[in-house]
Amino acid sequence: MQELKQLNVRLPSDLYDRIIKSGRSRKDITIDAFKLYFDVNEHNQHQETQQNDNTAYALMVEQLQTKDAQISNLHQEITELHILLQTTLNQNLITSPDDEHKKAWWKIW
Repeated sequence: MQELKQLNVRLPSDLYDRIIKSGRSRKDITIDAFKLYFDVNEHNQHQETQQNDNTAYALMVEQLQTKDAQISNLHQEITELHILLQTTLNQNLITSPDDEHKKAWWKIW
């Protein structure tokens, strides 16, 4: 059994009359009222936390989509630069002026 603490409360007379007319003990009604109050309060805090989590999640999803787009653009630019570099290197190798004027190795002396 739980240890019970005493709480003295002054109530408006109309609320007190409603408690008496209900036929339940004042202790049970008071305990139920406090439980209901704190359960609702915890539920509201939970909803607030969940809303904050949903907002943070939406923000992260948006940032992730932005980063994906940036990565995709960078990948495309790198591919284009690679193709340009390969083309430039291939052209330099094909049209290298050194290749046309090379002497045989024995003709160096």
